[in-house]
Amino acid sequence: MLIMAINPAFGVSPLERVVVNDARLVNLSGSTLGEHILVNQQVQITAKITNTQDTIQNFVYIVQIKDENDVVVKLGWISGSLTKFQSFSPSLSWIPKDSGVYMTEIYVWDTLLHQGALTNNVTLEIITS
Repeated sequence: MLIMAINPAFGVSPLERVVVNDARLVNLSGSTLGEHILVNQQVQITAKITNTQDTIQNFVYIVQIKDENDVVVKLGWISGSLTKFQSFSPSLSWIPKDSGVYMTEIYVWDTLLHQGALTNNVTLEIITS
């Protein structure tokens, strides 16, 4: 009698392939800033992204900033790859030109073309004066 052992397929949910945490604003020295910044103050929008898989994962770190009228005032991205279980803290620079309240949205996708989300998006509110 031939007995075959079948291992169940294990896969990480598409929205759990990368974990995003510690989203924040930092200055050029890397010191954390609060949500209140000055007009013409350069800030970096950063977050820690971690590959939760035992395989290499390509990623695109996307930052979109909208003003109070829901108009996009900044859109930028960084692409790369994470080795298995690697963490990385990409950042994108922004200099607000006007005072107001801005909503920052951080996305991590597998590519720009496919737009396959690797995790849920993260938001930060920024108040400038």
